[in-house]
Amino acid sequence: MRISRNMRSLQRGSSVIELPVITLIIVVLVLFIVKINQGINQKNQLNNLTYALTSIAACDDCDNTMQASAPKTKIISSELADSLLLVAQRHFNTLLIESSAELGLHLEQVTFDPITQKPQLYDVNTGAECLSRESLLSLTDLSPLGTTQGLNAGKHADLFQITLCLKSIDSFTGDFTPLLLSNFSERYYQSSALLIGRTI
Repeated sequence: MRISRNMRSLQRGSSVIELPVITLIIVVLVLFIVKINQGINQKNQLNNLTYALTSIAACDDCDNTMQASAPKTKIISSELADSLLLVAQRHFNTLLIESSAELGLHLEQVTFDPITQKPQLYDVNTGAECLSRESLLSLTDLSPLGTTQGLNAGKHADLFQITLCLKSIDSFTGDFTPLLLSNFSERYYQSSALLIGRTI
């Protein structure tokens, strides 16, 4: 009888110890899932925004005030890059205000000499440090060769690439983020989009 009472007391004591441990594990898992969901959402926003900004840069005659005024050979400018970065900053306004995050933009354009078709790279950086993982100059094979006689036969189309980087995103582990996870975060919150230049 005395033994069974002792066993019940031990079981109650074990339950009192186990409950806070289990609760803590559940809370940590929930917070981790929420943080992962936020990261995926921010990455998707970054991808969509990068594509939209590249579409603006690649369009020669779009009706917008961001474009350079040259009608034939439009070359990207720091003014265009700054305007695109401002759009991106407004898109991520809440994140940038509530955290120490910074936004960087790398704008690239490859043009082709009308006679020799030799590629020439132009690029502009603005905001936080941000570089594309693969230079646009190494992707010139993606530029189609024109086939319309009297218009673009034998000529390559310009290529445009924009890379957006979110830097210093707050980690789930705060100031104790391991170097490996920090490097992963820098790579994860980076998005590039490439489009062929076009005239509408």
